[in-house]
Amino acid sequence: MIIIAILLHILGNCLPKWLVSKVKHNNHILKLSGLVFDFFIAFLVLFLIHLLSPKAHYIDNKDAIYGLEFNQTMQQLGFKNEDKIISVNNQPVKDIRKINVDILMNSNSEIKIKRNGTFKELKITYTDVAKILQSEGTPIKDIFKPTPEEKNAQEIKQTQEKFSFGKVLKNYQNNIKEAYGFIIPKNDYKKVGGIGGVSKNFSFQISFLPFCCIVIGLLNLLPFPGFSVGNFIISLIESKRGKVFNFKLKNIVGLFSVSAVIIIIFYIHY
Repeated sequence: MIIIAILLHILGNCLPKWLVSKVKHNNHILKLSGLVFDFFIAFLVLFLIHLLSPKAHYIDNKDAIYGLEFNQTMQQLGFKNEDKIISVNNQPVKDIRKINVDILMNSNSEIKIKRNGTFKELKITYTDVAKILQSEGTPIKDIFKPTPEEKNAQEIKQTQEKFSFGKVLKNYQNNIKEAYGFIIPKNDYKKVGGIGGVSKNFSFQISFLPFCCIVIGLLNLLPFPGFSVGNFIISLIESKRGKVFNFKLKNIVGLFSVSAVIIIIFYIHY
């Protein structure tokens, strides 16, 4: 996918030459076309993935008519099967899938539950979160009662996820953060297979393309020859001095600059 991302970047650099007149080829802004194209393609692919992928179903909290089921650790913390969680830290719970995340992502949580028609508040501390993380099974899940054997049993309504532009933006933002963390890593990528540690599954590779495009885009923000911003700066300097630099020399310096950055990245990851 990184090779495809590089080819897309080259395409982005070439597009202006095909679409605009030769008179405008010297426009400094066109030096940034590949950079802009990288981020545009990343966003477009993420948008299409969200738009075309099958929408998952979830149980809205109000539709969990039989309450929730708790693992042994959660029960030791005061929860009982068939309890209904109303809110976490005064935030109403809508999607049952997010309850576990809301609790585990906060070191101290105040949870309002409904038990046998009465309301009660339970607290989860940092120590409790550690216990939950070490426990077996899903901490909280919805209860499905078998309809054939149960009298007056009702089928639990499931809600289908809707397309959300906000999720696309959030995913895009996360990809930018991950790409930045890849270029300037805080973690040891050697432990997770380095650059080559990518699944061969086709759908996963497609979802990996935006990440690769953003990596290329971020690298082209470097103010060095051979990268978009670097070439943009050189173009401005040439315009100010009224004379272009030697074409062959620019290519050699640009190739050296790009090669040096690639070597540094490989050194970091391997």
